[in-house]
Amino acid sequence: MKIGIDGRAAKWYRGSGIGTYTYQLLNYIKKLDKQNEYLIIWPDKSEIEFVSAENININLLPQQLDKFWEEIMIKEIIIQNDIDIYHVPQNGIGIPLSKKCSYIITLHDIIPFRLPETVGPGYLKIFRENVPKILKIVDSVITVSEFSKKDICEYFDYDPAKVFITHLAPEDIYRPLPKQEVENILKQRFNIDFPYILYVGGFSPRKNLIRLIKAYNIIKDQIDCIHLVIPGKFSRSFEEVKGLVVELGLCEYVHFVSYVEVELMPYLYNGAILFVYPSLYEGFGLPPLEAMACKIPTIASNTTSLPEVLKDAAIFVNPYFEEDIAEKILLVLESEKLRKELSEKGYSLAKKYSWEKTISSTIAIYQQIFALKS
Repeated sequence: MKIGIDGRAAKWYRGSGIGTYTYQLLNYIKKLDKQNEYLIIWPDKSEIEFVSAENININLLPQQLDKFWEEIMIKEIIIQNDIDIYHVPQNGIGIPLSKKCSYIITLHDIIPFRLPETVGPGYLKIFRENVPKILKIVDSVITVSEFSKKDICEYFDYDPAKVFITHLAPEDIYRPLPKQEVENILKQRFNIDFPYILYVGGFSPRKNLIRLIKAYNIIKDQIDCIHLVIPGKFSRSFEEVKGLVVELGLCEYVHFVSYVEVELMPYLYNGAILFVYPSLYEGFGLPPLEAMACKIPTIASNTTSLPEVLKDAAIFVNPYFEEDIAEKILLVLESEKLRKELSEKGYSLAKKYSWEKTISSTIAIYQQIFALKS
């Protein structure tokens, strides 16, 4: 069987959920599958060695292509290499609409349809125009949770038998680290030498940072100067969040870290007293599991996929009420016993998710789709 994979998201979006998923897909295919042949579409010559193996070939695709020429080139690559299955991990975006082999996409969520006001206008247009067309031609869809499967099938009236679930997992770099090493890195790289609550996940309105900051403001004077740290690339929604921090007089206590290399993220997690994830909508929700893998007690929203993924290992909040977020943060910070219990439960839960399981299941899906076409 010859399988083509659009691997570009592993390079372009490394550190995001889709980027991590694509990176680990390629990483574990190299480790787990020596039988099938793979062709990986890649954007440039950097980092190719991480996917190189005897049964893996790389096809470099020029970056400066408009949609028309990209579709033509990918279609020709599929034909010339006699590909049996072509898999696009980034929600199917970029898949040729003229079909020359079996198609699989990973559709992580349908946020642009459910919460369009929280998505940038460019991506919103691309997603809403293309995903309905893509779903009409693909042979199967992989998604990341039972919630997401149900959401996709209900919204598009899509056949549940064609949708497979493979969970995400924390990467191996997320683990408990020595306390002194963490303190040294935090001080040297981020000038952090104070206790803090951590949020990770970007500045999209659906991540609900406005209510998190309002919740923090409610309890700031009761938590003995524990700060709030928010890493992430500054997006179009950053100014609103920053503006609220200024308006509430929280600049001394709320810290924005504009860019953090993936390799340094475990230090930010390990240094936190508490991780809070008040997102309004998640297809899966990887950051809470990353925190749990570092043994950090976690608070998360009681919405969408998060209760399914986090089970009984987190404290859940109603994300639409900052008073509830504030109350639960205070509850955890005031109880060392509760923090320890959450830390142990979260750590045990995080271990149950693994990329080896995820990619083994994905390879089995390839085999199933290939068998149906043979």
